[in-house]
Amino acid sequence: MNIEQVETLIDNLVVGPSKWELDNIIYWDRTTNPKTLHDFLTRLQSLSKKSDLNKSELNEKTYLLELLEDLDFDECQVLLEDDEEEIKLRFIENLARTCAIETLTNGRLDIETMNTACKLSPNDFIICAKRTQDLINAIHSLVIKGETLSKDVAGA
Repeated sequence: MNIEQVETLIDNLVVGPSKWELDNIIYWDRTTNPKTLHDFLTRLQSLSKKSDLNKSELNEKTYLLELLEDLDFDECQVLLEDDEEEIKLRFIENLARTCAIETLTNGRLDIETMNTACKLSPNDFIICAKRTQDLINAIHSLVIKGETLSKDVAGA
């Protein structure tokens, strides 16, 4: 390889998220979370207004436009006009996810997470605790299923 080839590789290199990453990791909850929807739309808008996109940005804009086709305007409008009950349930779900992840990775909740959970009403705390346990059980089940499926795979 020579220096010209290196420059060609660098020029052709596309650095940035794939469509899969944008859909399943970065903006995975854009249809249920107003903040994620806002971030998604804002990023698309900023790329659309920019006139000198590099290859990575151009790819990202193309992917975001494809993902935009899956969104329904009226459903997005409803999501952005959530009532207090929906906001509360979303908060509890996100807190339960955090609790499950911390429990599985650290064996305990972080003090800030527990402090937040303790601010919930008794009924909401119970809902959060039950949802946390459901998530932990689901993750354990997936791990067991994955171990079972991979037992015949070389190197697993």
